[in-house]
Amino acid sequence: MSSFKIKKSHNSSIHLLIAVVGIIFASMSIAQGTAESINQYLEEIDLVEANEGSYSSQLSDLLMSLGNSYQANGDFENANLVYQRGMQIEKINYGLFSLSQTPYLRAIAESHRAMNDWEQSQKAIDQYYRVNEKVYGQRDVRMLPVIESLINWHTESYNMRDPRDSFPNLTSLEILARKLHVILDESADLGDPSTPKKYKQIGRIQYMLARHIKDYGLPQEGGMSITTDRYATERNSPISSHNYYSRGSAALQKVVKATMEQSPSVMMDQIEAVANLGDWYLIFGQVGSATKAYSLADELISVSSEPELIRNNIFGMGKIINFDEPSKDGFLNDDRDFNLIEVSMTISRSGSALDIEIDKEKNDLTDDDERVLRKYFKKRRFRPSFSDGKTRSMQLILPYYLPKVEA
Repeated sequence: MSSFKIKKSHNSSIHLLIAVVGIIFASMSIAQGTAESINQYLEEIDLVEANEGSYSSQLSDLLMSLGNSYQANGDFENANLVYQRGMQIEKINYGLFSLSQTPYLRAIAESHRAMNDWEQSQKAIDQYYRVNEKVYGQRDVRMLPVIESLINWHTESYNMRDPRDSFPNLTSLEILARKLHVILDESADLGDPSTPKKYKQIGRIQYMLARHIKDYGLPQEGGMSITTDRYATERNSPISSHNYYSRGSAALQKVVKATMEQSPSVMMDQIEAVANLGDWYLIFGQVGSATKAYSLADELISVSSEPELIRNNIFGMGKIINFDEPSKDGFLNDDRDFNLIEVSMTISRSGSALDIEIDKEKNDLTDDDERVLRKYFKKRRFRPSFSDGKTRSMQLILPYYLPKVEA
């Protein structure tokens, strides 16, 4: 038996060694391929320059490809030098605010971000916005995809950074949300299926602001000087709890209105949109407004095809109130690397978790595990039960997934 175990362990080691060697060779092959691409692009650039000159428009694609190859190779400094040159050629050939320079600005911002040079990254991405705005106009509907792409970019950057250093990205997000709101209010078709999602983005950003300020406070120093540039000056405008509450509620009201305008209408989408508005009011302490919104959701449930089932799904599950992406919060549903812990609690009328209990006979938790579990539930707000025109407390057993510890 012991010789069999030794043999199995030996084979496992061999397999592991083969896998590691395979990864090393694959990495070397990729690096070699990238180096060959770089040399090829350099030769082609030299040829174009010799025949067409240093500012030939034919250099554009070559310089972008060369910069991308440097970037893929982790050589971000050379990548930026190439991108800067490509951008200058676009400006010379097509004008100071030519849209053809924007891919270079985006690539420069990405390279600086990869090097954790957040200040230069911010400058490049701000210039990307300014060029688009100069061409299209501040309130032009063609700015929508630009703004939405920058919202995604700043959200990614926020999540990449230490929370205490990431407030500049939140400030940019708040500015972009306001610009998005203005364009949507002036130009959006409420019946367009994408419109509710766009307004919901605005609410998500206000929620991110509220959550960040609650957890970390406002920065003592903004880290951004007020300049004569309009876009930079906007970044220093005050952010207060009233601002992000009112902006978020206005956006979510538009989500409700746009959802009601959809054709064909979807009853569940309407109910959830109204209930989400109630959630927003609840977490900001506007109990009267929350009750009105929940009442409207309950009325819609009453005329639905399966009122009891839908009422239980909407008001009986203790849904976490979270306007961020689902991946940022909520209960994990993949138990391959987690142990399921069932937690008993009371969800109060205001959506707080009270009387948290764990069956310690069924669950072997360390003191640290239990402390983290309790903190997890206490920090969150839940949608309360609702009936007869009032929010009500309810008893629930909710899942918690504890990471498995390898033996």
